[in-house]
Amino acid sequence: MISEMIEEALKITCNYLSQNYSKVDYKNLINEISVIAGVDEIEFEKDDTLYSYESIQKILSSLNEKESTRKIKGVYYTPIDVVRFILINSIKSACGKLKPNGLHVLDLNGIPYNSFCFNKTVYDPTCGSGEFLLAALEIKLDLLDLHKTNISKGNLKKIVSTIKGNDLNIDSVIITKIRLFLCALQRQGVSKVMGLGMVLNNSFENYDFVQTAPNLEKRYDIIVGNPPYVEDSKSGLSPENKYGNIYANVLENAGRHLKPNGSIGFVIPLSYVSTPRMSKIRDVLYTFVPEQYILSYSDRPDCLFTSVHQKLCILIGRSKNNEKTIYTSNYRYWYSEERPELFNTVEVVKNLFLTDGCIPKLGTKTDNSVYQKVIRKQMRLLDILEGNGDASIYLNMRATFWIKAFINKHNGGEYKQYNCKNEETANYVMCLLNSSLFWWYWICVSDCWHITRKELIGFTIPDNPDFNATNRLAMKLEQKLEETKKYVGTKQTEYEYKHKECVKEIHEIDDYINALYGLTEEESLYIKNFAFRYRIGGGVEDEYN
Repeated sequence: MISEMIEEALKITCNYLSQNYSKVDYKNLINEISVIAGVDEIEFEKDDTLYSYESIQKILSSLNEKESTRKIKGVYYTPIDVVRFILINSIKSACGKLKPNGLHVLDLNGIPYNSFCFNKTVYDPTCGSGEFLLAALEIKLDLLDLHKTNISKGNLKKIVSTIKGNDLNIDSVIITKIRLFLCALQRQGVSKVMGLGMVLNNSFENYDFVQTAPNLEKRYDIIVGNPPYVEDSKSGLSPENKYGNIYANVLENAGRHLKPNGSIGFVIPLSYVSTPRMSKIRDVLYTFVPEQYILSYSDRPDCLFTSVHQKLCILIGRSKNNEKTIYTSNYRYWYSEERPELFNTVEVVKNLFLTDGCIPKLGTKTDNSVYQKVIRKQMRLLDILEGNGDASIYLNMRATFWIKAFINKHNGGEYKQYNCKNEETANYVMCLLNSSLFWWYWICVSDCWHITRKELIGFTIPDNPDFNATNRLAMKLEQKLEETKKYVGTKQTEYEYKHKECVKEIHEIDDYINALYGLTEEESLYIKNFAFRYRIGGGVEDEYN
């Protein structure tokens, strides 16, 4: 008994084939579709909708995306620009052609195309509706067309047999196989796709990749995907190793299935680089893919995904016999109109500051230089925040574009009161917390949502401030915040404080704090301008400004 979703998929597929192929070809093609779907015969009602190849691929993809249980299970559609960026760089990595300055070059010039197209396997262990695998097949066929390679029926079977997939949901597997079959049909014609149904069936599985022990006899050259993002406590699963979120188990098992010199490419939550609890999976993955490229992306003002706000990483890793080498980008912001250039402007740097707590989101040599100056002082920010005196600082423990710290009392569940040893120290701390330097550091090491002890411990401070200067700067900012506050009268808060209306005062603080840390003029300007147009642009809801 097939599901309603597969009934719908078969109905529109049959309509598409009947509209675009002769009766004889249609009969042969339906036999292949029957093999793929595991049914003896297909009955369907004709409809009046005219289907093109592009429209049927879009419909088949959206059938899976619409299924509500997939969203409950943390499964989301991956946009095609993300898919192709991950695939192209994973292919370059597996062929030994990926360089730190070449992530933005989205072509495959120079790779051994025959070896890649006919021999290298591409596997998606949680394939969903098959976006990654469909793109992989298209890339292989495009490369062979580019090199004017004749693709015989036997060659097509060999190419398609390198596309491998799995999903816990059998309907997803069937839809993916149909989409791949239709792609091969569109590109190569009816005669060459006869027999592909069985080839596709032999290339796909239907099991739980999260908690099933890997079959180490099955290894792949390139493993890609967008795994489910579900907390262990909500997954209902009991994998042997627990990391806190099941996407980490997908990463671990992908590493175990990887061939020597193979590559992985995944889009995953930002927690991979930003939280201490993910140090375990980071350490495990270093053993499988010691060379990693990690790119970090904000969820505001725009997001990589269209269906949900999610802070994300793109991870490209390669299995090599060498020491751990990690390249990172900084945390990228963009507006929707900037999306077409997002992957053409990727910049990474070799990261020299890996810790148990996080992999800092550093993307330039300037980031590396400033970060070193911030973490090498003798005193920790948390130590003077917990000075047990009578001079209070009220810190909002959530942030997006501005850190909100006040001398005057602030109520509300998101605020935490700290007690510095005296008023001068409190004013100094207020300047530090509201500075662009602390915000930049917090972006580098945090989950970009919460302020935790990790960030307050890691941010070290100079012990020789000019208290006259910091007293004046703190009072000036506090006064401007009071002048620009907006009454909202909600249960959460009475007033909204607009730090983006206090840029002049904050930049005065920046000039003093940056000099105190020994930043060069170029570094100071970099920190003041970091993501500045997004900080002041109103790209998020008012309560976060």
